[in-house]
Amino acid sequence: MSSPRATPTYELRSAKQEDADFLWSLRQAAMRAHVEKTWGQWDEAQQRKFFDRGFVPRETRIIMVDGQPAGRLDVSRARLEFFLGLIELLPAVQGRGLGAAVVGDLQAEARTKRVPIRLQLIKSNDAAQRLYERLGFKLSGETKTHLLMLWEP
Repeated sequence: MSSPRATPTYELRSAKQEDADFLWSLRQAAMRAHVEKTWGQWDEAQQRKFFDRGFVPRETRIIMVDGQPAGRLDVSRARLEFFLGLIELLPAVQGRGLGAAVVGDLQAEARTKRVPIRLQLIKSNDAAQRLYERLGFKLSGETKTHLLMLWEP
């Protein structure tokens, strides 16, 4: 029998422009396999262009574990809903409950504000889909490449 897992301890800090190199490495480590499975070969220049366009420091939080950057969280908070735009974790910290802790804390915040959380995830990311389903997200639609999910308080 395994003992219950302790909730991982993490902190969020605001991203700075200087975090771009870490976040680009994170994107490659966390998403490259899913991009290749969905669209074929990883095009470094194209992916970097997507990354640069999507990195807005004021909208990005760095997930810190033991004082070290371990992931990225982008959430848009509107009056009527939250949109979980992105959560990426280094492979070394995946599968340990960190993603569940971060999303669980976001759900607690959304619950107090009585707003739903929407997200989209790449269809090839089965582990993320299982996590979101375990946390109570329901499938709300899909595109050719992504699943759309919704959690309601």
